[in-house]
Amino acid sequence: MQNLLVLLIVLHVLSGVFWAGSTFVLARTAGANVERLAFPQFGAAVATIIMGASVWGLALRNVPPMPALHVLGAGAMCALLAAIVQGLALPVVRRLKDSSADPTATRRRITIHQRIASMLLAAAIVCMALWGKI
Repeated sequence: MQNLLVLLIVLHVLSGVFWAGSTFVLARTAGANVERLAFPQFGAAVATIIMGASVWGLALRNVPPMPALHVLGAGAMCALLAAIVQGLALPVVRRLKDSSADPTATRRRITIHQRIASMLLAAAIVCMALWGKI
């Protein structure tokens, strides 16, 4: 059981690093190369959320409610909202990839999605860094 928990945590962190890192880069570079990164990024988001929920279910299911868990839960909600925001941008990315839309307006819209998601992920990272300290 402990080995499974360690594996899940490692996979959660690795996929989360790619997700957050690519989000911060796409937000800062106005969506440069978003056509190549958006779908792997969303896959990493889904993997991160699944692994995080699995870790929560295995390690924290019997822990009584306390402020630290509320902070961790708030971080998880921020991450989930970030994934939803990025998921809503995927059809726009596909249109950009298929060249059926104005690239300037489309990139601007994608950049807004990435910037909102980056703020939510920054909040999630802060919550997850703090939860053990509260």
